[in-house]
Amino acid sequence: MLADLIDSQMKIFCSIVLVLVSGYCIAADPTWNPDNAVKEAEQDIRLGHIKFYWSGSIASMPVGVAIEVAKKYPKADAGVGCVTNDIPLRERQQEYARRYNEKIYAYITQKR
Repeated sequence: MLADLIDSQMKIFCSIVLVLVSGYCIAADPTWNPDNAVKEAEQDIRLGHIKFYWSGSIASMPVGVAIEVAKKYPKADAGVGCVTNDIPLRERQQEYARRYNEKIYAYITQKR
């Protein structure tokens, strides 16, 4: 009887963990709508999560920001890799990264 109770509690616990992890994974990636980039940057500034988005194929680069500046901060992926069949997605990712990075760059240079 005790074993059955522990087994049922373990199943409930595992289900809860699965739901939480799934929600985190779904929410982790941006929508890549360039109109949302500044909003995400402002939220990251408020939370103190400064990063720069990088994009490109073999040699990825921070979009719209000098490498010397961006490499001092965490790197976020906005379409890194040389193989893609979805060119419009890659273009949205790069525009999103450019807008986001410009907002973050303006913030870090302003606070110096």
